[in-house]
Amino acid sequence: MESNLSWFENIKIDVHNINGELVDTTEFHNQVTDGALNWLADSLRKSTQDCSIKYLAWGSNNLAVSTAHTTLSSERGRKAVTSATSSGVGKCFTVIYISPSEATTNIAELGWFAGSTATAVVNTGRMISRVLYSRTKTSLESLTITRTDSFTT
Repeated sequence: MESNLSWFENIKIDVHNINGELVDTTEFHNQVTDGALNWLADSLRKSTQDCSIKYLAWGSNNLAVSTAHTTLSSERGRKAVTSATSSGVGKCFTVIYISPSEATTNIAELGWFAGSTATAVVNTGRMISRVLYSRTKTSLESLTITRTDSFTT
């Protein structure tokens, strides 16, 4: 019996004003990179492979998304994962909270970075996915970015 494994990603971005009130929600799907697929396959044969998502990075370039990308086009900053949980069969949730004082810039792209080489330093780690997201983030709002990874057969 043959089985087909699929990897689906959903991104939800909640924007709250300085008073904590929800003012905007955006949801969309995400592009997994070729490098992420190869890395996931390698993890099945390497017991020491660290595949955990460690950082979300934001950048200012709205270059079209490609599965061949390995870094953001113009990374401006990054934030460590706030929480990561799993629930149900084949689901993982990664949440990043960006406070009002963080990432006050024009955001055009978001990327998720994983593995033992992912640090707070620009362009470190394995970029597993990238999306375009357009927002001028101010100090009067916070972002809660929830990434849902679902693996199904």
